[in-house]
Amino acid sequence: MERSVRGVQPIDYDPVVDSLFVSVPNRKYEYSIMVGDDLILDFGRIPSSEKQTIVGFELLNASEKFGIDRHLLKNIRRLHAEITIDEKTVKLKLSLVISHRRKERERSKVLEVANLGVPPMVSSINI
Repeated sequence: MERSVRGVQPIDYDPVVDSLFVSVPNRKYEYSIMVGDDLILDFGRIPSSEKQTIVGFELLNASEKFGIDRHLLKNIRRLHAEITIDEKTVKLKLSLVISHRRKERERSKVLEVANLGVPPMVSSINI
């Protein structure tokens, strides 16, 4: 099922369940795949291309992964994600700029899990 997603915030963090959701604006969502225990990849198409790509992701236990307080993740100012999928692994390189006490601090994390059938591709998201 393909549907256009409008009104969805590009970055949404829920401190209650410790979930970071990132979405490309104006994307056409098609389906999601759970990769490992803590990462869900959203696939679809973006307006500038009809090629299927990663149009978003959800990272569970996000504050634990970054080693920071849950409420700081509500103050993300910028985000860069690189997702590389090859035959054996799915790798997410994620960099965040968080505003805290009038200062911006950068945090980065690399997550790597076994690929259990996701098609190979490379994608990046900048917000």
